[in-house]
Amino acid sequence: MIREKIEAAFLQKGYRFWRGMPDNFGVFYQYGEEGVHAVVAVDMMQGHEMTVQQHAAIEERIYALFSQPVESGNRMPEGIPEGAKICHVEILTLLIGTDAAQIRTLCAMCGNTWGYLPAWGQLLIYENQPGEFWGLRSMLETLELTQGMRADRESSQNSQAWNLRELPYTTIVLAAINVLVYLILELLGDTRQGSFIGDHGGMYPTQILYDRQWWRILTAGFIHFGLAHLLNNMVMLCCVGSRLERAIGHVRMLVVYLISLIGGGLLSYFMMLHTRDFAVSAGASGAVFGIIGGLLWAVIFNRGKLEGLTTRGVLLMIALSLYFGFVSLEVDQWAHVGGMLTGFLSTAILYHRNNQKC
Repeated sequence: MIREKIEAAFLQKGYRFWRGMPDNFGVFYQYGEEGVHAVVAVDMMQGHEMTVQQHAAIEERIYALFSQPVESGNRMPEGIPEGAKICHVEILTLLIGTDAAQIRTLCAMCGNTWGYLPAWGQLLIYENQPGEFWGLRSMLETLELTQGMRADRESSQNSQAWNLRELPYTTIVLAAINVLVYLILELLGDTRQGSFIGDHGGMYPTQILYDRQWWRILTAGFIHFGLAHLLNNMVMLCCVGSRLERAIGHVRMLVVYLISLIGGGLLSYFMMLHTRDFAVSAGASGAVFGIIGGLLWAVIFNRGKLEGLTTRGVLLMIALSLYFGFVSLEVDQWAHVGGMLTGFLSTAILYHRNNQKC
């Protein structure tokens, strides 16, 4: 019953089904200009197991099926023109079972793998796995598969625990740290004064050039000039940070944030040395622009669509943000540019999968 519902959901979404696998395996695929993306559904409900070696062998077989059908001894699957040259095959494995620990172990050792617990209606996507795959996440999260009494206390508690894991913890903690630092400094003095910010961790070029206080590159990213400055950055951080975190994971989100903060601060510092236009610099905007740059990569990597975002939409947001920064006074635009570039590059390095291409 569960397999039939899952198959119906994939077919309704426009996938085709290939039946050349063992009974507890199913391959759903779509073909388009970008190539083939395939989902290997593995039924682990009746005691079936899958090893890491089997996972690798299945991925190799699926890739050969679509990219080298003659060499693999198979005909081209239905819906794909004979003689079509497929340069890109993207594969996701969906483990369907009741043993969350077993699924978690496989996800830790295998790439491009999600888990699904039908008894709880819960989709498991761990930090080392892609956060989206051609819009399937929303389909699976809303797919209602029930087995008996799923409303008992234990399953309800477990379901709540898994839902909590989807919260953007890193974004929340980073925003909380920025707010806490602002409140402490506000109690000590006037955060709108450049001299006060410079004395309490802001970045001023001479303090780095002559006093070698490089730590200010980092601390300045958590200090803000007044409440309006703080609110602007935190609203943007929560909006874009939560989306990027869901896509790339909690740890990668933290790494991208810190690298972007440092990258934006360094470019700001060197540009002030170059122009000799010195000023106290502070604020999380370099890191926030790094998150936007990372989000651009995530959207591009997911073929131009991610959680309602498109490549064009993100590029428009970047263009408008940079424009208002250049035409506004007292805005450290070079920190924005440096943060965005390092955020884009660091996300590209951290968030990728081993895709097969021509």
